[in-house]
Amino acid sequence: MIAQGLTAHTPRTITDQVRLRHALDECRRTGVAMVREEMTLGTDSMATRVIDADGHVVAALSVIVSTGSVGLRTVRPAAIARGLAGSRRLGWTPAVGIRHTNGAHA
Repeated sequence: MIAQGLTAHTPRTITDQVRLRHALDECRRTGVAMVREEMTLGTDSMATRVIDADGHVVAALSVIVSTGSVGLRTVRPAAIARGLAGSRRLGWTPAVGIRHTNGAHA
């Protein structure tokens, strides 16, 4: 998909392959993605993963705000806490870790 080129939805959309790979690596490492007006001007969002009992990411919890209304760093701790709460309800514990689609275990 990346090799075919990326469509810019707004002037802030990441279309550079290197920048996108870096952003995806950061998301895998931290479990959080932050987007600032990349899909829709005037909206920012952040998402965190929800993990099942086997350590697989099975869902994401996203928060969308109007740009400038609330800083994403402000909502980040609460969103992560809710994502972890959902993960624990599915049986995940930190001891299980996180399994990536390539089979790697974090």
